[in-house]
Amino acid sequence: MRQAHIILNSAFAHAVRWDWIGTNPCAKAVAPRAAKPKPQPPSAAQAASISSEAWKDPVWGLFVWLAMTSGARRGELCALRWERIDFAEAVVTIRTSIAEVNGQNWEKDTKDHQQRRIVLDPQTLGLLRALLVLRAEGAESLGIELPEDGFVFSPSPDGSSWPKPATMTRRFTRMCAALGYDIHLHQLRHYSATELISGGVDVRTVAGRLGHGGGGVTTLRYYTAWVAEADQRASRALAERVPQLPSPVAGNGAPVVALPSPPPASDDYDAAPYRRIAADLRAAVRLGALKAGEFLPTMKDLADRYGCSEATAHRAVALLADAGEATVSRGRRAVVSNVER
Repeated sequence: MRQAHIILNSAFAHAVRWDWIGTNPCAKAVAPRAAKPKPQPPSAAQAASISSEAWKDPVWGLFVWLAMTSGARRGELCALRWERIDFAEAVVTIRTSIAEVNGQNWEKDTKDHQQRRIVLDPQTLGLLRALLVLRAEGAESLGIELPEDGFVFSPSPDGSSWPKPATMTRRFTRMCAALGYDIHLHQLRHYSATELISGGVDVRTVAGRLGHGGGGVTTLRYYTAWVAEADQRASRALAERVPQLPSPVAGNGAPVVALPSPPPASDDYDAAPYRRIAADLRAAVRLGALKAGEFLPTMKDLADRYGCSEATAHRAVALLADAGEATVSRGRRAVVSNVER
């Protein structure tokens, strides 16, 4: 009723202004009050269960994970292209969204018709980088090339098509129903906002990450600038509060798949080289490039790939071993552990 009143009132107001009619019949109508928003984000336990279940399919798990950590809308994630991920600066740019009405879908501007940038934490950045390598290798095996403007979550091997938003919503709803939850995909935005605010991030920064153009709060309504330092703090704060990723399923000992090339060093990624190496190895395991029981790359291979000393590579593998994610034996190559968390 409120929406109908807004549309009719605007139409009649224009008609009065153009002297088509004398008065606006909607001016005296009293629209019902807007219902107070009642966001219902998943609890910490529910978020952990959802994340664990989604990661049984690495690509689907990354879609859900990115929705949870970035707070992006489903259509914005469906429209995400590789060229909009800056791996050097650890920033993803949200420019467009996929709309869908009555089975028809198309690419359009975002809801507020503005682009925004979101800082990614090192773990999420590593997962995206590993997926890019897997997508590129998959396309190459078919004799095609993965374009820079390909869609990240495309169902096509060449990245030429976007996933349908309704399909992603139905899959998420079915997954949650199987877990016994009545939770919808959009509620992950509520989860992201709630965890950021609970973590002490200021409301203006939260509004900037989520792309809010209003909401009834002055800082949300009038905030338009993107504050890099505050957004980086928001990324770190959310990374500390989201549930831990589940352990991967045991592999079959297949050959090691090439790891993604490391990005240029930057403060946004991680200053310690051995931590960057460890983060990339974890991402490769998470997306199935490395499976439980498989050998990790040799220290020499890691040193050559990252332009570091073998001692630094040893330290990275030791970090994984300390966390129970790798098994190290004297005189033998380290292997990926099969750990249930």
